[in-house]
This record gives sequence, structure tokens and C-alpha cells, in this order.
Amino acid sequence: MNNKSKNESNIYQQIGDFWSFQLNNEIYLRNHPEIKRGTKEYFNIILDSRKSFIYYFPSMISHLKKAPKKTLLEVGCGMGTDSFVLAKNGFDITGIDLSAGHLELAKKLFRLFTQKGSFMKGNAEILPFPDNSFGCIYSYGVLHHTPNTENSIKEIFRVLLEGGRAVIMLYHKWSLNNLVHCVLKEGFENVKNDIDTPITYRFSKTEVRNMCSDFKSCKIKTEYLYGPGWGKIYSATPKPLYFALSKIVGWHLVVYLEK
Repeated sequence: MNNKSKNESNIYQQIGDFWSFQLNNEIYLRNHPEIKRGTKEYFNIILDSRKSFIYYFPSMISHLKKAPKKTLLEVGCGMGTDSFVLAKNGFDITGIDLSAGHLELAKKLFRLFTQKGSFMKGNAEILPFPDNSFGCIYSYGVLHHTPNTENSIKEIFRVLLEGGRAVIMLYHKWSLNNLVHCVLKEGFENVKNDIDTPITYRFSKTEVRNMCSDFKSCKIKTEYLYGPGWGKIYSATPKPLYFALSKIVGWHLVVYLEK
């Protein structure tokens, strides 16, 4: 293996190790230190919290339900909470992730609630599936953490059926959240011991459209001004103001795709 290959291998290992160490959904449990990881109570709190904070989840599900088949790949499935919701909505779930820690929890979640799903270790830039394998693909808050986001999107296009649907969420460059992080020079994730994820890109809508140019249809919506990491500021923000600003300077670019 040459030095370039070693360096590429190392960065993917670093990313996988970081997300095994940093279980991102546990931000929802910061007021529940007594809850044991991997229990039904643990997962229920996270599922309920995501339903509240990710208010546009029904729109994503609605888009995916228009696909020709309900076979769904989640690229970067994490601990499987979104896959679980999608499975409850009738999708046949396959999840891949670089993080062994997250995959272990995803499998446990599906076992605990007797839900069917398949999970495996995999790299978003080299999806281990043949062309035209899935009717739907979902990737939420993941592809801005991989070295080559554009390659990952091309892989999603490759394994998606003709007429298939995909939803991708990427961080928005021109957002209030990004501005605050840059000014304060803080990490972009809910980090422990000041260790941040190795890679975090932020994109403009134009950059996202260029990366998604292979798709027949690409619609981008700006959502999610900020979340639980903002603590009392989030709670104190009037909801009409929050939703209005989310459409302008939201942190999430939600990309609705059709092949």
C-alpha cells in the first residue's frame, strides 16, 4: 500500500473511530444521566426528541414513499433511529455506517423493538451494492463528514433504481449556525473533550446542485435554524420566528432527489 492509500485508509478509520466515541444522538439525553445506554427508555427518549426537533421528517418520508420500490438504504445510519422510523413507515431497511459503535446500537434497537432491518459496516464513497439496487436512499447529516461528498452522491445515484427517490441532508454554509460556530471557533458536533469530527464541510445550494447534477430532479429546502445544542435560546425563540428564519438561514440543506 502506497502512502496515499495509507492516508486515505487512515482518515476513514479516524472518522469511524470518532463516531463510535461520539454518539451524536446522546445530546438528547443530557438531562437524563441516569438512563442506561441501549435500553428501551434510552431509545424512546431519542426517538421522541428527534420527532420534535426534526420537524420536517414527514416531508422526507412523503418524498421517499413516491419511489417505485420500498427498498431503502440509509447511508450513515448511525444508531438506527431514523431507519427505525422509516421501517415503521413500511420501508425495507438496509443501513451502512463506518462506526462499529453506532452499528451495534442500531442492531440492538431493531432487536429490542422486534423490527426487521439489516446493518453492515460500509463506506459512503464505495457503496458495496450493485447498480440499481434500491428504490430509496436516505442520508441525514452524514455526507458532509466524508472526504469526498461528491463521490458519495455519485454512488447514491449509481445504486438507486431508475425513478428512485433520495433524501440527503447537508450542512448549509450560509446559515446562522455556521456563522456562530465560525465566530466562536467551536466544534461542529456535540464533542467530548474538545475532540471534533475529522471532517465537516458546509455547502451552498449552488454547490449541492452541481454535485447532484446527474439526477433528473433536485429540490433543496433550507430548514432547522438551530437545535438542542443552543439550550435555553432554542426554547425561548418564538416558533413563528424560528420557522421563518429556518427557511432563510437554516443549518440544514434538505435535498430531495429523483433519478
